[in-house]
Amino acid sequence: MTYDLTGKTIIVTGANSGIGLSAAIQLARLGANVIMACRSAERGEAALEQARHQSGSSRIELMLVDMASQRSIRQFAAAFLEAHPRLDVLIHNAANFDLSLKTPVLTEDGIETIFATNHVGPFLLTCLLLDRLKASAPARILTVASKGLTAYPFLDIEFDNLNGERKFSPQHAYYHSKLAQIMFNRELARRLEGTGVTVNCVQVGNVAIPDERLGHLPGWMRRLYALKRRMAITPERMAETYVFLAADPAVQSISGACWDENRRQVSPIRSADNQQTWLRLWQVSRQLAGLAEGTEA
Repeated sequence: MTYDLTGKTIIVTGANSGIGLSAAIQLARLGANVIMACRSAERGEAALEQARHQSGSSRIELMLVDMASQRSIRQFAAAFLEAHPRLDVLIHNAANFDLSLKTPVLTEDGIETIFATNHVGPFLLTCLLLDRLKASAPARILTVASKGLTAYPFLDIEFDNLNGERKFSPQHAYYHSKLAQIMFNRELARRLEGTGVTVNCVQVGNVAIPDERLGHLPGWMRRLYALKRRMAITPERMAETYVFLAADPAVQSISGACWDENRRQVSPIRSADNQQTWLRLWQVSRQLAGLAEGTEA
C-alpha cells in the first residue's frame, strides 16, 4: 500500500503485539505519527523498539493505558490532548479474551472485565477524544468486532447480564462485547453524520496467535490453537485492512459499515440492525462510563 500519511496522527490501542503492532508498523512506514497505546510498560517498550526498527520511523511513541480502567483512560486522554494538537484516526484494537476466566471478574469501576475492556473502554475513550477528532476532520474511527459472531446468530445485547449476573463464560462475554462494538459503530456513525468523522468496524477472522499469548491456557486449548493457526491469516495481513480503513480515500465517505480481512463490506448478524437497541446501549454505556450529559456525540 502506497498511501501518504505524513502529518497524520493515529492512535492504535493494544499495539504491543499481534494485529495492533503490525498496524502500528505499517502506518508508521506510510509516514504517520503513531501512538502505541499499551497497558504494560515492559511489553510496550519492547514493542516500541520493534516497531521503530521494522518501520524505519522515529515518529512512533508509547503511551500507557489500561482499557479496563476508566481512571487510566481519562489520564491517557488528558495526556494525549495536551501533547497532540490533532487526531486523524483512532483505532480501537485492544481486547480481552481471557479463556481462563471461570467466573466474572469486576473492574475497579464495577464492570465485568471483558465488557469493560472491549466495549465500555472504547466508548469512553472515543467520547473523550471526539472533539479533537472533529477539529481534525476528515478523521476516522475504527472499532473491532469478530467474524466469530456468525456462530451466535441469535445473540442480542443482554442488558440484565452485562456483568455476567445471569450466565457467564469468557466466550459468551467476548462475543457479547463484540456485538456491542458493532452497535456502537452503527449508532456513532448516525450521530456523526455531517461532522467529517467516519466510523467503521473491522470483523477480524481467524488470525494466528503467537504461543507467548497462550501460556495461561491449558494444554488441550493450546493444541487447539496450534491447529487453528494452520488455517489462520497472519496479523500483518489482517492489519492491512486496518490501514485501508485508516487511509484509503475511497473509504472517507463511508461510515457505519463492517469490513472483513479482504477489505470487503460484510453484513453483521441480524440483531445488530435493531436501532432501538443501539440507542439503549448508548445510554447504558454512557452511564457505565460515568459520562455526564453533553459529553458525547
